[in-house]
Amino acid sequence: MCGICGFYGLEDENVIKRMVKSLSHRGPDASGFYTDGNISFGHTRLSIIDTSDKGKQPMGNENGTVRITYNGETYNFMDLRKNLKGRHDFYSNTDTEVLIHAYEDFGVDFVKKLRGMFAFAIYDSVKKKLILARDPIGKKPLYYYWDGNWFIFASEIKAILEAGIKREIDMQGLCAYLTHQYTIGRNTMFLGIRKVLGGEILTFDISSRTVTIDKYFEIKEDIVNAPEEFFVRKLRALLEESAQLRTIADTPVGAFLSGGIDSTSVVALTKPKINYDLHTFSMGFEGYFSELDFAKTAAEHIGTAHHEIEIGHSDVVRELEKIAWHYDEPIGDAAIIANYFLAKEARKYVKVVVAGEAGDELFGGYDHYKKGLQTHYWFSLPHIFRTPLKNIVSYSLKKEYFFKKIYPYYVLNFLSQKDMYHASLDMTKSAFGDEELKLFTSGHLSFDENQIVIPSDMKQPLNKMLALDCKNLLPEKYLMKADKATMANAVEERLPLMDKDIVEFSFRIPPKFKIKNGDGKHILKMAVKDLVPEEIIKRKKTGFSVPYIHWVKNEMRELVEQKIDEGELIKRLFEKEKIRMLIENSRKNEWYRNTAIVWNLFALELWYEQFFHDT
Repeated sequence: MCGICGFYGLEDENVIKRMVKSLSHRGPDASGFYTDGNISFGHTRLSIIDTSDKGKQPMGNENGTVRITYNGETYNFMDLRKNLKGRHDFYSNTDTEVLIHAYEDFGVDFVKKLRGMFAFAIYDSVKKKLILARDPIGKKPLYYYWDGNWFIFASEIKAILEAGIKREIDMQGLCAYLTHQYTIGRNTMFLGIRKVLGGEILTFDISSRTVTIDKYFEIKEDIVNAPEEFFVRKLRALLEESAQLRTIADTPVGAFLSGGIDSTSVVALTKPKINYDLHTFSMGFEGYFSELDFAKTAAEHIGTAHHEIEIGHSDVVRELEKIAWHYDEPIGDAAIIANYFLAKEARKYVKVVVAGEAGDELFGGYDHYKKGLQTHYWFSLPHIFRTPLKNIVSYSLKKEYFFKKIYPYYVLNFLSQKDMYHASLDMTKSAFGDEELKLFTSGHLSFDENQIVIPSDMKQPLNKMLALDCKNLLPEKYLMKADKATMANAVEERLPLMDKDIVEFSFRIPPKFKIKNGDGKHILKMAVKDLVPEEIIKRKKTGFSVPYIHWVKNEMRELVEQKIDEGELIKRLFEKEKIRMLIENSRKNEWYRNTAIVWNLFALELWYEQFFHDT
């Protein structure tokens, strides 16, 4: 795993050196540069496959006409290499070299043949084209900037900023963060800096100075009519293969283990495929509920070399500014803290870990999927009935009538939205609602729904929600925070559940086998039931339990409130009296969302201080 960067339009060698230096945490083993006129590539390397100097990047083809800087792992590279070997000379055992020659033979369409996680840039000096690509779902990040003169790209935003571009806040990126805790779609928190989305190829034609973006991968619904046992067997076979592929490395592989069904399945699938001790890592927070007991049960059942860590609020405070710097953008999900400390502990033992992300988004694990299925039929009502009904439900919500019985919030949400995609994404909001945001900013800020990445047409209501989260929530929140946390500590995270073949297969499974009798991820549980302890199979989903609500009200209260009260950005954006009211309500335990919003604002101000102080 590595860090990549580069640009067109600048001839200052010091710029690429600064960019590479800013990414040194992603690849501390080696670094390299390539310059050809006003094109420059940079690379920092975390050596995992072919750890010799032959794997150094940027790398070129035999005659130097094609150059690549590449971040990721292509797990089927040996099969691709066999098909290319008769036409090319290979000097290393890396997947990087395979990608270069695959591009020579197949053009940009070669990305469709890749099975892995990646973000790369290729410079073709004959065609005068700079090509960027990101893996199908978006495990590895890739950003770019183009103002008509400079084209700049990098694995992280901080590297692009090293080129000296003006730092300005993108207000739509900001609104997405304030409502959803992360930036949605192509926007970032920085004006002019954009994301290459998962499954995209971006081509910068140097001759015409134009940028084109093409989609090479799209999730498609293709339901197969077959009995449950067929899907159980097929999914198990794909899981076994995916786990095997993700053990390919010239350095030992470890695993993150929370004790939930996803991570336990991944660990159980991985353990038989290696011939060394599998180190697993779990964490908790001092004085609060943790998942350490569940993780220990799983580790003992599978037989791993298990490591537990517990951290307190003082550990968190000590690392907060560093975490804010590593993430480039504010992420309101406090679980980023757990991701960061877990990766820090793992790095003492391994360079590579496997983890269980994507199980919820592929197989229906989140609670909002069940609630969405219970309320989606409201869309069948004519608008003439939806408006008055919306008013009735809104009133009952305010009065807290029968709140738990008919989910009035979700009904109201579905009645208010134009389609199920927008309604589903709205259910994942963890911060300001749209009307709240307008209220707190005197109408100056509102979220633009056009930022949402809408998947190709899905007929099944559950698949609509799953595909939407695979396009938005999964890559831009969960995968982003996982990448930044692990790479901050020079650890590569691999995700067996997110294999392209598994993703495609998951949308062939009838929804009734994903959520069955109210049980989410049913088909996954059936596929691994012989590997995972029964108490974990039956365990209710919890996720990372970070006690940030307790910290905001107790140990970190003074720090959080001072940061918000004195924060330069918050003073610019919000009405002071409303923020004070929000903090006061948070102190009184009136509603956890008040405290969640307070934490969001705290994270926002931390980020602003890191990237805009003295600019």
